[in-house]
Amino acid sequence: MADFRPEKKEVMFYITMNMQSRQGNPIHQVACVVPGVKSLDDLHELLKNEDFILVEEYYKKTEGGYYSVGHLIINTQHIGKVKAA
Repeated sequence: MADFRPEKKEVMFYITMNMQSRQGNPIHQVACVVPGVKSLDDLHELLKNEDFILVEEYYKKTEGGYYSVGHLIINTQHIGKVKAA
């Protein structure tokens, strides 16, 4: 029998980094999508096995929503916490 459930879409994550931001704050947050990752559990598995991950970073629009600012490689050793948006 065919599976008629909708396919999961990629999820946006807020990754809090334990490293200084450009503005001098001791930590900063990256809003991003990790290609191929569709859940917090999937990201957890990826982070356990990788020192660096490739993400597509997003900035907030002033009128609401987000826009892509390109790809970024994140050192997983500096991740403090992750929240699925």
